[in-house]
Amino acid sequence: MSIIDVLNKKNNLRKIFGERELVIIKKQLLGVQLSPSEKTRLSRDIKKKLNAVKEISRFNFDFELKKGSEIKRIIEETKEVIIENKMFSRIKRIFLFGSAVENKLNLNSDIDIAAELTNVSRDDSNKFRKEVMGKVNEKIDFKIYNLLPKKIKDEILSKGRILYEKKN
Repeated sequence: MSIIDVLNKKNNLRKIFGERELVIIKKQLLGVQLSPSEKTRLSRDIKKKLNAVKEISRFNFDFELKKGSEIKRIIEETKEVIIENKMFSRIKRIFLFGSAVENKLNLNSDIDIAAELTNVSRDDSNKFRKEVMGKVNEKIDFKIYNLLPKKIKDEILSKGRILYEKKN
């Protein structure tokens, strides 16, 4: 199927391009002479729209706009960064907590993730946290569970979701 076939079907293209713009695109693809106003419209409007479509088409897995798909992707990427770290052998559990678990996210929300470690000093814990934070999405707020106040630990245990737990 060629682009001309797609243009002829006009499925949802009319929501992006006007009727006249579709004719100009066809004429350009078929090598038909464009009028000066059509040439202007092609360069001023049509090519910009096509470039925008081209840019977002790289993210075709997101086109279904499934709720939370970007958050899930960020969480999985963060989990991978944590698991690939040299401190992974000392991780007991990884938690997701806060607004992401409570379904109270807004556009400015961060994603709270905490790792519970075993037999690790405060300095090593902080170093691990910095290493992870340097490799993950800026929306992630990564914490070391062991260093958190009791109130937050209790909240994580009661409302948080376990993303990873070491098997004994």
